[in-house]
Amino acid sequence: MRPILQWIDKVSEDDSETGCCVYDLAFKPDGSELLVAADMKVLIYDGSDGTLLQSLKGHKDLVYAVAFSYNGENFASGSADRSVIIWTEQHEGTLKYIHNEAIQCLAFSPATCFLLSCAISDFGIWTQLEKSVSKQRTSSRCLCCAWSCDGQLYAIGMFDGTVSLRSAANNAEIKKIERSSGEPVWAIAFGAARSTVDVLWQRDSNIQRSTFGELLVLVDWGQRAGFYDLEGNQLIREDKKLGYDPTAVEFFNYGQFLIICGSNRQVILYSREGTTLGTVAQMDTWVWTVKARPNTNAIVVGCVDGTLACYQLMFSTVHGLHKERYAYRENMTEVVVQHLANQTSVRIYCNDLIRKIAVYYNRLAVQLTDRVEIYRLIAERDDGQLEYRLVEEINRAFECSLLVICAHHIIVCQERRLQCYDHRGLKQREWLLESLIRYIKVIGGPPGREAILVGLRNGTVCKIFVDNPFITEILRLKSAVRCLDISHLRGKLAIVDETGICTTFDIKTKQLLFQEPSCNSVAWNADQENLLCYAGGGALCIKADSFSSHQQRMQGFVVGFSGKRVFCLHMFTMIAVEVPLSNQLYQYLEQKMYKEAFDLASLGVTESDWEVLGHDALHNFQFDIAQKAFHRIKDARYLQLIWEIKNMIKKETKKELMLGYIKAYEGRYREAATLFKKSGCEQETLEMFTDLRMFDQAQELLSSASGETQKALLRKRADWAQNSNEPIIAAEMFMASGDYERAVNLMIKNDWIDMLINLAHRIDRSNVDVLRIIGNYLAKKEEYTLASQLFQSINDIHALINMYVDAELWNDAFLVASKFQKYNEEVYLPYARWLAENDRFDEAQKAYHMAGHDMEALQVLEQLVGNAIRENRFIDAGYYNWMLSMQYLERYSENPELNEKFLDYSNRANCYYAFDIIHKYLAEPFTSCPADALINAARYLAFQKEIYKISRVCGISNPLVGTNECIHCKTPFILSFVSFEVLPLVEFFISDDINLKEARQLISVEPPLGQNKNPLQEQMFHADDFEMAYLKTGACPFCHVVPHKRTNYNFIDDNNVE
Repeated sequence: MRPILQWIDKVSEDDSETGCCVYDLAFKPDGSELLVAADMKVLIYDGSDGTLLQSLKGHKDLVYAVAFSYNGENFASGSADRSVIIWTEQHEGTLKYIHNEAIQCLAFSPATCFLLSCAISDFGIWTQLEKSVSKQRTSSRCLCCAWSCDGQLYAIGMFDGTVSLRSAANNAEIKKIERSSGEPVWAIAFGAARSTVDVLWQRDSNIQRSTFGELLVLVDWGQRAGFYDLEGNQLIREDKKLGYDPTAVEFFNYGQFLIICGSNRQVILYSREGTTLGTVAQMDTWVWTVKARPNTNAIVVGCVDGTLACYQLMFSTVHGLHKERYAYRENMTEVVVQHLANQTSVRIYCNDLIRKIAVYYNRLAVQLTDRVEIYRLIAERDDGQLEYRLVEEINRAFECSLLVICAHHIIVCQERRLQCYDHRGLKQREWLLESLIRYIKVIGGPPGREAILVGLRNGTVCKIFVDNPFITEILRLKSAVRCLDISHLRGKLAIVDETGICTTFDIKTKQLLFQEPSCNSVAWNADQENLLCYAGGGALCIKADSFSSHQQRMQGFVVGFSGKRVFCLHMFTMIAVEVPLSNQLYQYLEQKMYKEAFDLASLGVTESDWEVLGHDALHNFQFDIAQKAFHRIKDARYLQLIWEIKNMIKKETKKELMLGYIKAYEGRYREAATLFKKSGCEQETLEMFTDLRMFDQAQELLSSASGETQKALLRKRADWAQNSNEPIIAAEMFMASGDYERAVNLMIKNDWIDMLINLAHRIDRSNVDVLRIIGNYLAKKEEYTLASQLFQSINDIHALINMYVDAELWNDAFLVASKFQKYNEEVYLPYARWLAENDRFDEAQKAYHMAGHDMEALQVLEQLVGNAIRENRFIDAGYYNWMLSMQYLERYSENPELNEKFLDYSNRANCYYAFDIIHKYLAEPFTSCPADALINAARYLAFQKEIYKISRVCGISNPLVGTNECIHCKTPFILSFVSFEVLPLVEFFISDDINLKEARQLISVEPPLGQNKNPLQEQMFHADDFEMAYLKTGACPFCHVVPHKRTNYNFIDDNNVE
């Protein structure tokens, strides 16, 4: 920090050179005007240059306080004459109100136009909406007041060492802060919340995390400063000891710093937590008030002798850079470490003035007022954040101009002297150089043996090893060294001297490589040996090897170059600029330096640049470089091409052919065709142009090609026409190329019969397969005459017969079969099946015999019998059984054993015929068959099938007129109580080895019986009789009870099983 005096003035009494005390200061919110309370006047100064603009008179006694409103439209002044005057922006008084005693302090709310005015024993708040100002008495003398940043609270400091925190809404006291010393609280100030609240490190246990929010600072005449939150809780356990009586306190730089002045005649800068940072100004008398100019780093101080001075604070940049890690000082007491590539950072709170910072790989050195702290990077967390831990602390105050850190040492530079200390603070060695040290840089090396480049004021560049007491001189310039850097592989050195000339040398040969004027900084790329950047004159230049440099606009100094990022320091800000490397890439390609070009591109170029590199390397048969380039952009097409070309190289393929493939992939087809033709590969030309549908070009280039190649071209063109929905052209081209099969298939697909007939007449009879396809299609379209002629022309009798059979043209089929006896089966077997399907079984039997399939005839009849029985067509079943019996009778002479089957099927035929009469009587509502015929048919079936049993128990018939039990076995008959006919029911008993559950399961297997039982009476009914009676009466016909549930099963309850 360096204060610069901007302007100074001395306020004196009227008509006197004696200075008068400056009691208070206030800036307009935009900083354009400064109010000064001195003597009985309000002085208005220009805020930028200290010019006195106007002197306002309105008070009759000393003016103790001034304040500006938050919008700058009004300001106020308070005097010992007990009055408060409200002034307009045009410096005109508009309002005056009176307190009971002298005014001590004023403060406008930062959010609204509320004015807090404090007299000796009371205070009040003026607003624009209220005409009068109500006052409140205080228990002690008011000394100072301030508003919180949001205007919700205000605080009043008292003479008895208390501070009253009050709500702006109702003026009620929220908290009363009582100082243990009881000394007068002379000044208070509210500080805004920190802009950087990402707390990742905190060293001082006395400071709580809540200091990062809005806080209240108060100073008393016990020479202490206290820090509180908005609830009145003390944030720092111990007060800050000042060592002088404070008179004013002010937050500075958006609440990041604190300025306190007082009886020590100084203005001192502190951190917001109270860490002493330095002295801003040393005055001749007490400094009574201090104010910061808004939005600047300027402060104005007022003294008791009338001195009014403005100081501009210049904060120097304290930082360190190593590769992509950059550390810098912020808020004077904090270190921010950034990883410039990952855009991550960590903040370290040191709570002391930071003087120097050095960073090297995972090490960080921070020089504080009386010590050096050394941190180590623990790890980069999963979220990308950095984490540093304090590992060593050297309790020693070093006076140095430069500081660097190594793995195990720190290097302290003071004028001509370099001193090496280990991390415990023990001095290891010392080097004394011949001139002042202007630049120092650690360039790497094994831990504990790092190398250091040193640039001197006399132009000498030296190399020093940490473990070596001797100094190695590299080279010497005529001017002082301003900046230097060494290349990635330590082969080249770049230096910027005092005259601004950037010079590069070969370290081994000391040869001058190039010079460039008007430079202020230089840096080699950390990853590329021959890539350099330098800055100067508002421009950044990138230079590769010995080629010309590329320039772009940029302000600031180059401090590092990693990958494609250039790290530039402009003013107090480090920025990472991504530079395009395309120009340098093309420079390498022009010189056919493909390895160097790939190394450069690996730092980061665009996709199009990778494409250019890949194509250029491919044309020059640098396949490894081309493969890597196309792999970077994931171009599978060219990777496939490179793989194919490598296989061609193994097969010793001509170079022209490989180059032709490359040209074809790039879309340069005519050049590719020329190369293919030159290498004698017409087929490649054909495939290329046909794949691209460039048939005219192919025809032009292949006009002198062989006939087979011409036909192949026509076929390819026909394929394209077919895919392009031009089937007529495609068919014609297929025919022209001799591909008749594809032409026919295309015609069939589009149903072009005329074209098919014409083609059938044109093509040679040797194309049997094509003609057969045409014939089958004509048959499908029922053009049987044309199809038969076509099949006969190619002598395909089998296809001809199949056509007639499929079309059911049996006479034509019989005619062909009569000529060709070997096709009898193919004709008569489908004919027999057709007859059977049409119920012409007699003819079908003959057809089966003609086809030689007697067994199939029998199977058909058996299947017909089964179908007739399942469908209750019993007369048909009898007929089919009779036909089966006749079949077996005809074969009796060949096999006498078939006589039994003949008799069996004959008997079945008679029985089914007789049963059809009975079935129709039962199934149909009316029948014309007389009753005696039915009885005779039943008697016939009974005798044939031996159905003699009538009684259910003993099998004996009973007379119609008799008792209600069997005359033989005495079994009682169960009657239906509707029709009183005997129900077919028999009593049975369950065996002892069958339980009830199993018995029920066995009974349920039987089909349901058509019986119903009254649940209340032991009476039985036939199901149909019961339903009719129930529909008539609505209840049981016997007992007139409505059954709740009817079932087809009559079970006995479990209790009555016995």
